[in-house]
Amino acid sequence: MPDAQQDESPGSSIWLYNGRGKDAPIKVQTDDYPDLNDDSLLWADVDFGQVDDLRGLWRHLGLAEHIDALAEPSDRFELVQRDGGFQLTVPAVRNEPRFEQFSLACLVGNNWVVTLHDAKLDLIDEFNKPFHGDTQIGELDGPVFVSMLLDWQLAGFFRAIEDVQDEVDRLDEDLLGLPPDERGLLKRLQSLRRRVRELRRALSPQREALALLSHPEGELVTASRAVDDYQRLAGQLERALEAVDTAREMIVGSFDIFMTRTAQATNEIMKRLTIVSVLLLPGAVIAGIMGMNFKVGLFDVTWMFWVTLGLMALLAAGTLVVAKRKKWI
Repeated sequence: MPDAQQDESPGSSIWLYNGRGKDAPIKVQTDDYPDLNDDSLLWADVDFGQVDDLRGLWRHLGLAEHIDALAEPSDRFELVQRDGGFQLTVPAVRNEPRFEQFSLACLVGNNWVVTLHDAKLDLIDEFNKPFHGDTQIGELDGPVFVSMLLDWQLAGFFRAIEDVQDEVDRLDEDLLGLPPDERGLLKRLQSLRRRVRELRRALSPQREALALLSHPEGELVTASRAVDDYQRLAGQLERALEAVDTAREMIVGSFDIFMTRTAQATNEIMKRLTIVSVLLLPGAVIAGIMGMNFKVGLFDVTWMFWVTLGLMALLAAGTLVVAKRKKWI
């Protein structure tokens, strides 16, 4: 399948799916858009900044009076019924080249779909990558195709969740290593927790959208028999939310390991300080006694100084031997 054309408007592309097996891109800047029928489906993917460049397409699809309302991205869920279709705005996610969320607005008609987003990407090209040769997607109506598109986007959330879980596994291995890099590991934990929070924040609004679209009377909104598709998609969404919760629990478990390792490291430091204190304590007592200001004859004997030092060293060595036998160190 050839790539979608960008033509004169970078960030915009148009693709025509034909049920007779002649899928092809359409020039963005043209005055000759194809007439649509029951076995064809037109998909226009547009960056919010390129909306004004496709005035001809909006007139062709009868959207000229609605498109201005979508010239700016929205970060909240919206579901609006329009003549002959509906408008749906949900958060979406991309994983390459890096994790990024963006707002995805879908205008849906019977045989056309318009997607608008605030990310510099070509959804049509990404969606078409798995297909080789022409498809029968043109036989689908707009609402059913959007359910496929949302399912494909939901798979991106699953990949993002899997990336988080893989990173948690690597983090646990580092946490169990010696010695732990406390500052670096804590930053990684904070980053993972932030990403999970963003994933859940992006997924939750879709629950409301799919609850409406998958309702038994949802055909009144979509003007299509796509309720079963949206019910299946709602089930996928619940599994994605459960996977996010699982990832969050894994991070909490990793934080517990981090706190345990930090406590162990602190205990090791305190143990070393205690052993040093115990080793020096007998010598400190002897030195204190010997330093008392009394007239004793042994202070006049030079070799007693060396005897005293030897006694201090002997007591320290004996203390060390006892500590090792008791397995204190």
